[in-house]
Amino acid sequence: MGLIRGCVRLAFMGYFNLFYNIDVQGLNNIPKDGGYILVSNHIHWMDPILYVCEAKRMVYAIAKEELFSTKLKSFIMRRLGLIEVKRNPKDNNTESINEAVQKLQEGYLLLIYPEGTRFGLKKGIKPKKGVALMAMEAKVPIIPMAMVGSFVPFTKIKIKIDKPMDISEFYPKDGENPNLRNMVKLTNNVMTKVIELRDEINTEEIEAEMNEAEEKREMKKQMKLAKKEQKALKSKEKLKELPKDGDQ
Repeated sequence: MGLIRGCVRLAFMGYFNLFYNIDVQGLNNIPKDGGYILVSNHIHWMDPILYVCEAKRMVYAIAKEELFSTKLKSFIMRRLGLIEVKRNPKDNNTESINEAVQKLQEGYLLLIYPEGTRFGLKKGIKPKKGVALMAMEAKVPIIPMAMVGSFVPFTKIKIKIDKPMDISEFYPKDGENPNLRNMVKLTNNVMTKVIELRDEINTEEIEAEMNEAEEKREMKKQMKLAKKEQKALKSKEKLKELPKDGDQ
């Protein structure tokens, strides 16, 4: 782990620990070495950064191009281990895919979101087959994960990590390309497991915190509105007190 990446990671870890209550289950299910693909549902633009911070190993992550929109953001994201991909189907991501596969073959972890966007399943978007393609090309297992939370400050975020899936039956033979039918089947199997993990997480505490946070926001909004109205009323009273023309 590079010095710059270590410093950036520590800064984000401090941020997450200060503003959120992070509850991680199954962190020991991530082996200490070897290439693995981490697959999760996608709920917030910061969740890949949170995963990178929570893992005890170097994690590379596939991330949308918007996170690299400025030189500074691009510098920080790349130091964290994020690999830029373009979401437009017309764009060529071959270089990014090759980089990701290479990292897996070198024994690193790679984080991917098959939904392709936040809450993709709720939006009716079919899971992307990239996770299956990379796993089959690099011939590495997949670790299903799930995250639940709102990323509203001072609320809880829960993460559940399952044991690695043995997907060796889907690996192509030497010299062969990944089979499309196997890619579709593997993608569906992985997403089914991710959904099961997500649904196993107890959300009552999170929902209670979200409701409390919403009530506080509404209270602050009403207080600001009341102050504004009070200020406007005082201004009207001052205008009434001013002498009118002809009174002097």
